[in-house]
Amino acid sequence: MADKIRTAKEGRIPTTLEGIKQFYDDWAPTYEKDLAHEGYIAPRRAAEAMAKFLTNKDAEIMDIACGTGLVAQELTQQGFKHIDGVDISSESLKICKVSGLYRRLICDSIGTNKLDINDDTYDGLIICGALGHLSLECFPQLIRIVKPGGPIIFSVDGNSMDTFDHFKDGKFEAALQELVRNGLWIKESYELIPDWVFNRPGHQYVYKVV
Repeated sequence: MADKIRTAKEGRIPTTLEGIKQFYDDWAPTYEKDLAHEGYIAPRRAAEAMAKFLTNKDAEIMDIACGTGLVAQELTQQGFKHIDGVDISSESLKICKVSGLYRRLICDSIGTNKLDINDDTYDGLIICGALGHLSLECFPQLIRIVKPGGPIIFSVDGNSMDTFDHFKDGKFEAALQELVRNGLWIKESYELIPDWVFNRPGHQYVYKVV
């Protein structure tokens, strides 16, 4: 769907919860095909990082803003078997359900709201390419559902870094560091990934829950 790709490239995706939901509901049928054409490698790189930090293939993994399931496809290729997902787009989750790669799917927004998930549930968590749509205040809630010692892997594309206000003027790094100072997690690694999507680089971070 050329108009969706163009909108994403130009950083014009809606910013309200309802707008984001509608945008991805409409895009869901062609989302994977469209991004494959753009050389979207972020899900594979995130899954490879998870395999590096979690060698136990029976680990339980949460895929935040899972979309149509690209991350689960890559995690499965790495040998992981227990994957749950959360996304605001019900149409995207329908595609996830058909794939059979997820144990549990939750249709919800991701923010300061408490997800219907117990504390310390998951061995690891991935957010792949969705942080442009999320408030940085979501991190404490995500840390809450990951077991101590578990990795949280998240990536941000260059377009989002240049477009969204919460990435500018050092705000993003300051928010991450504040959680370090508060003793919630520690930084494990950072990687700049060339040609992440749209011929732009991506930024992949790994933090470990304390």
